[in-house]
Amino acid sequence: MSQIDASIRTLNVGVIGCGMLASTTHIPNSAANPGLNLRWLCDINAPLLREQAERYGVEHTTADYHALLQDPALDLVVLATTHTLRAEAIEAAARAGKAVYVEKPMAGSTQDVARILTVVRETGIPFCVGHNRRSAPAIMDAADILRRWRANPAIPPWRFDRNSTLRPRLPEEDQTCVMIRVNDDVLTWKPWAFADGAIINEMTHFIDLANLFMGELRPVEVYTMGSARFNFTIIIRYEDGSLATLPHSAVGTLDYPKELVEITCGGAMIAIDHCMEIRVTGIADEPFRRVYASPDPRAATQRPGIEGFYDSAQQLIQERLREGRNDFFIGGPDKGHYQHLDRFAACVRGDGPSPCDAEEAAKSTMLVLKAYESCRLGMPLPFGPDEYLPIAL
Repeated sequence: MSQIDASIRTLNVGVIGCGMLASTTHIPNSAANPGLNLRWLCDINAPLLREQAERYGVEHTTADYHALLQDPALDLVVLATTHTLRAEAIEAAARAGKAVYVEKPMAGSTQDVARILTVVRETGIPFCVGHNRRSAPAIMDAADILRRWRANPAIPPWRFDRNSTLRPRLPEEDQTCVMIRVNDDVLTWKPWAFADGAIINEMTHFIDLANLFMGELRPVEVYTMGSARFNFTIIIRYEDGSLATLPHSAVGTLDYPKELVEITCGGAMIAIDHCMEIRVTGIADEPFRRVYASPDPRAATQRPGIEGFYDSAQQLIQERLREGRNDFFIGGPDKGHYQHLDRFAACVRGDGPSPCDAEEAAKSTMLVLKAYESCRLGMPLPFGPDEYLPIAL
């Protein structure tokens, strides 16, 4: 069982893997969180390790993650290595009684998913996968709106009803349709990202979002059309016939919003635009628009909502053109990185559940692996109960 003392208020954290994601999110977020103490950094890149340790005043560094796992004062491990190395590190951390926060995807194979589920169940450690959008303010608000609407789908007086009182209710009327459009720019990709492509590296986030919005519905079939590298569409069918459609393109441009989610359910429409704006129609007591500001100080403007994103993008384009630079960066929306880790820290202290535990993450991981296989074979594939949660080893 876990050796973590739930009464601990300040948790000692060790980050394994100090690459781009860790250095831009997990390391600064751990350092900025008053409930966390950034005690260890681990990376095989000595100059990078030294630079990050000096920047954040981290006392302990190592190139071997086993060294930090031997520290009895360490409470929580943040694992940001490549997914091919995660199962081994998760097992070692769990056996050492450390809570584990691991980046998505939690694993790159069915065997590794089963291995992780086994050790998490056996040890009982607090465990979280970094599906951070679950903790983004806009996503959390939209999910709450959807839950309330499902509980009381009152038809607003302005909806035009031609003949529903003259016919039986159709099964499709109780289904949910989710569309998650992803716009990416292949020029921004690092070379290693081309190996597995965007299905494995990126779409786990959005498949997890689709599962979040579908609630308890079980996915039963997945079909991916296109190229596994970056231009494709994933279609997921759920047990009641509900559908999630996820088109992804990497021949777009990042001065346009990357993500648009549209959920239709019971006559309501909930749209989440780049985690910066929610628009709701068909629900009488909900405002049409809610806006969210970028938390990034590098944003050209702090104007909230999707118009703020457009303003920031256009200002930066003009600035870079004047300066002859192409280090284009638009202050990103709040995708929940800080909140997700903070919610998990609360879980480690015994205050609430994990924001994305092993069982929930396994569903999304297994589904993305099946989506990749569907793309490779060029055909829809069933998603049976044994694949929904693989049998623990």
